[in-house]
Formats: sequence, C-alpha cells, structure tokens
Amino acid sequence: MQESYRFDRFELRPSERVLLVDGAPAALGSRAFDLLLCLVTHHDRVLTKGEVMEQVWPGQVVEENNLSVHVSALRKVLGAGAITTISGRGYRFTLDLLPVPGTGPTNALPAPEQLERPTIAVLPLSVLSDDPRIGFFAQGLVEDVTALLARVPGFILIAHASSLVFRGQQAPLQDVARQLGVRFLVQGSVRPKADALRVSLQLIEAASARILWSAQFDSQADSLADGAVDAQENIARGIISELEPELTRAEIAHIRRQRPENLDAWAHYHEAVGALAAQGWSADGMATARAELRRSTALDPNFGLSHGHYALLTIVASNIGMVPDTPDLRADVLASANSAITLDDGSSEVLGYAGCALCDLGHYKHGIDTLQRALELNPSNAQAHVAMGAALAMNRKFDDGVERMRYGMKISPRDRRLGFWGWLLGRFLLRADRVDEALVEARRSCRVDPRFHLPHLLQAAALDRLGAPTDAVNALKAARQRRSQLSLNEVTLTHGRRIGERIALLWDRTE
Repeated sequence: MQESYRFDRFELRPSERVLLVDGAPAALGSRAFDLLLCLVTHHDRVLTKGEVMEQVWPGQVVEENNLSVHVSALRKVLGAGAITTISGRGYRFTLDLLPVPGTGPTNALPAPEQLERPTIAVLPLSVLSDDPRIGFFAQGLVEDVTALLARVPGFILIAHASSLVFRGQQAPLQDVARQLGVRFLVQGSVRPKADALRVSLQLIEAASARILWSAQFDSQADSLADGAVDAQENIARGIISELEPELTRAEIAHIRRQRPENLDAWAHYHEAVGALAAQGWSADGMATARAELRRSTALDPNFGLSHGHYALLTIVASNIGMVPDTPDLRADVLASANSAITLDDGSSEVLGYAGCALCDLGHYKHGIDTLQRALELNPSNAQAHVAMGAALAMNRKFDDGVERMRYGMKISPRDRRLGFWGWLLGRFLLRADRVDEALVEARRSCRVDPRFHLPHLLQAAALDRLGAPTDAVNALKAARQRRSQLSLNEVTLTHGRRIGERIALLWDRTE
C-alpha cells in the first residue's frame, strides 16, 4: 500500500491513519477512515455495498444504514462529488489521485486541458417536466447524440454509462470534467413547449467552463406519440450537424493555443479540416488542407483517415482544375485510397472518403462497393450518401443519384461541404436540362460558400441557358474574381464542352 494518497486539497496517510486537509488533520472517525481508505485504494472501479461492508466491517453483521451514515460524513469533509452512489450497484471514489512526491505518477486521469486527444462527454439532460414520457425521450436523445458523436473522427467519446453517473447531480462542471477526464462537455435540458418539446444544448470547454456554442431545437407536435422515433432521430441529427463543426473549431483553437510548433498527426488532420472551414473550397483552402494531410500521414503512416481524406481532396482538386491531372497524381490518389481501406476498413468516414476518391478516378465498381460498406457501417454518413448519389448519376441512374444526393445534404444541413455538394448537384441538373433546379442549387451554394468560384460559374451557365445574358455576365465576373486563374479550359473541364463554348462568348465582357 502507498504511504500516502493525494487528491484535491487532501492527503490520506494509511500508516498514520490520518486525513490531512490543507495540511491539517481532519476530525474523522475510525470507521469513516477505513471506509475512505477502502474507496481510495479501489478508486478505479465501483465497489458493491457487500465488498465495502466486508472490508470496513470484516466478520460483523451491521445494518446498511451504518454505511450510509459514514458515506454522508465523508461527503461533508470531502465535498458532495467525492463519492458517487451508483444506483443498484454501490459506490465509487471520484476525485482524481495526484502524484505524491517521490512515489512516481499514479494512474490518475490527466487534467482535461492536458489531454493529447480531444475527449468529450454528453451529460444526461435535465428534464423540466414530471411527464415520464419526456424523461424517456431525453434519455433516448442523449443515447442518439452520443452514438452520432462517436462517429465524428478525431474525438474520443466517453461512454454513455459513465456520463449517466451524473444524472440529477449539481456538481461543478469543472469537477465533472475532471472526474470523467474530458476536455469538452455537452449539457442541456428538455422541456414541454405547447404540444411539442424544446431541447436546449450547450458545448462547454471544461478548463474554463466557457460556453462555446448553444442552440435550441424544437420537436414536432407528435414527438411523444407511440412509435415516434423519427422525431428523436431528426433532432439528434440536427444537433450533430451544428455541434460537429463547433466542436472541430474549438479543438483547432485548442491545438493552436497549446502546441503551435509541435503538432501530432491528429492535430494536422484537424488543421486540414479547419483550412476548408475557414477558406472554403478555394484553391488556397484545398492546397492548405492537402498539405496538412500529407504532414499527418508522414507523422503516422498508419492513419487511414488522413490517407482517405487526402485521396479525395487530391482527385477533387485535379477534377476541378486546381492541380494538373497527371498519371503520377492518379497513381498517388489510388495508392492513398487503397491504403486507407487497408488500414481502417471498419470506419465509415474512411470508407466514405476512399470510395468517393475511387469513383472520381473512374473505378466505379470498387468505389461504389466501398461506399456501400461505409453506409452499412453508418447510415447517417452524409458524405457517403452524396458520393453514392454522384456515382449513380454518372452511371445512368440519374434520378436515383439526384435523390440520394439530396438526402445526404438534407441529413447534414450545416455541413461545411454543402457549397461543393450543391454545385455538384446543380451541375448534374443542368446537364439534364433541369435548368431552374440547377439555378436554385447554384444560388444556394453561393450563399453557403461565397468564396467558392464554381457555383458562380454554374449560375452563369444556367442564366445564359435561360436567356439572361447580363445576369450571366455578372455571375461569370464573380467567378473570375474568386479565382483569378480561371480559364476557359477549366470551364470546359468542370462543366463540359457545350457550356465552355457558351461561356467563351461571354468571356470578353467580364474583363
């Protein structure tokens, strides 16, 4: 047994049978001391009441009330959050153990702000109603959000069972985060609103207790009806579509604040995502993202997600004229996509990126098979749905493809890739002579990502087709302002020969 155990502002010394509080002995009875020592030495797990009774009162028959009395006494000294009661199971000591000088490190969790990998926990929602159906709805919603967050690449999610310990507790958020060992917390409430429900959520940075994001989501009026699972699922997806980019943005800020000169593979991956979020699908954003992904795979050659994402961004950059299309580039993309699949064929995100890259290379069978596996692993993978739709549209299944693309965009309404996806969908619609629909998608994409030049170019092509040459010229000017290197060859590459010829007639009027 260790000579002493330190936690918070306390030190427990077994050999001296004393608990020090800020260096001064605490008034603690013998049984309370034995109970504390028992809990501290088994702090890594839940102790059943039977185990505690055997160790604190060996060979004696005592009432469980005695245990409750001593637990209450300890909480008065240590604080209410020091010992957690696990309903139906027992007790667990929840304060972090600190290193004792001269004894080496303990197995205590690091402070949340010191964690290398970003870690997050979704706390039980506060239910502001006595209706048991609302309680069940809230519990199911937390489980759905937790399951969806677990699929966000780059973050470690604390299991729902661990977070459930804090249901109904009023412990300070920094203590909760320290006990769970997380950098970020999601908390909120559910309350009735007319015939529906309102869900309020917050994303909190544990170290500072600062609110990074907050939002409200309203359910449909029939959300509590029997079998109304869709309402719960739709709210969960809506939450993730807003929460995921905010979480990624917070992690990028943490990376730059903590380790600006010493980034690891995951940090470079987040920097790549951040470049696209900050700069859109511009040439600079794509170049920065690809460079960061290269750095990521150089640091960790077994990082399948970076390989897959690099493959996709590289072939996309080639297909829209931002980098030259060469045999070496295509070989690089194919090798990266295959490496991603080999390294991590159990990740929907990895398979989604790699499958899309393969389709963009023209390897449709392998690519579609890979995308299908991605969707089997995670039916909510919006990127894989959009990629599958594009592949179907390219393979003479136009209506099915457009429907699949729209579904993928619908289930991720705040996705940072919507500007690109909308342009791609609009391009397919224009080729099918569904000009009005194409113009709608082009204008929507311009609003979502105003820095991306291709939606403006698509808008010019659609307006020209509709007989509005002046508006078409203005849209073409906007495209050329956003990409000064834009050429007629790029127009033909991205939109086809027919549109390239029409845009050529407008070209001189934009100079």
